[in-house]
This record gives sequence, C-alpha cells and structure tokens, in this order.
Amino acid sequence: MARGAGSISLLIDSPLQTLARSLRAVGPETRKQINAATKSAANPIWKQETAGRALTKMQQEGLVSTASVGVSSRNVTLRAGGLTFKGGRSADRITGALEFGGGAGKVIRVRSRKGKQYTRRLGPAFGPQYRNGRVAYPAARDSIPRFASLWVQTARRTIHGQIEKGV
Repeated sequence: MARGAGSISLLIDSPLQTLARSLRAVGPETRKQINAATKSAANPIWKQETAGRALTKMQQEGLVSTASVGVSSRNVTLRAGGLTFKGGRSADRITGALEFGGGAGKVIRVRSRKGKQYTRRLGPAFGPQYRNGRVAYPAARDSIPRFASLWVQTARRTIHGQIEKGV
C-alpha cells in the first residue's frame, strides 16, 4: 500500500505512545514475543477485512490472497497486492487497476512476447476508476484502529506475563 493510506500519529499522548516508550525498555526476547503474537492475531483480521470487500475473482486472487501483516517494534504494516507472475515479473499495474479501477477507454502500452511495443485499450475488466480504492484502502481505514488496540493489548499482556514470571 502507498504511504498515507492510513496511519496513527504518536505525537499526541496516547496508549500507543506509552507502548512505544515501554517497548524500548523491554528486552529483545519480549519484543519478539509481542511481535509474533500481534502478527498471528492480526493476519486473520486483515484477510477477513479484505475478503469482505473483494467483489470479483480477480480482486480475490490479486489482493486478498496476497494480503499479509508485518509487525516490528515500531510499526504494523498492512500489505495487499504483492502479485508476481511466473518468471519473477511484478504485477504492479494490475494490482493498481484491481484496487482503483482502470476505465475501459484507458490506453496502455504493452510489450509482446517477442518484445514489440504497442498500445491498446484497457477494456472493462477492471471497472471504472475509483479514487479511494475498493478493497485494501477501505479495509485499512476501517481496521487500523482495531490493529492499534490489538497491538497495545498484546504488548500489555506479554509484558505483564514477563513481569509475573520474574524475567
């Protein structure tokens, strides 16, 4: 996803700011546990959010099947549309069209198997253009507060568990 699709600032006083400060104080093993637990809980939520918005089989295969969550000590990253064709070629154009539409009259440049470039019209496969996205962007807007809450709760539970163990 592009930057700015949805984020929460830590500049205001919030539980996330407290979490960021506390993660600096805990050991690396505790941080790994927090990240792993957050990722395992967040992945099904992200898949479910994107799957509920995908209307076509192409959106299911291109955006939902590739949806994943990355968690670090500083960030929770939502990914969708990481398609790669056989041979290693990236499918960035297609995933963009799946998310934002393409418009049937849009002219695109294509290269044939033999290497010759030509232009053609995109056609109706991707539907009309839609500025705000259809699958991943609305899913991110709706689920970011949920992931923030999950991250704080998981960190709190893990840190309290470590304190009770006496680590």
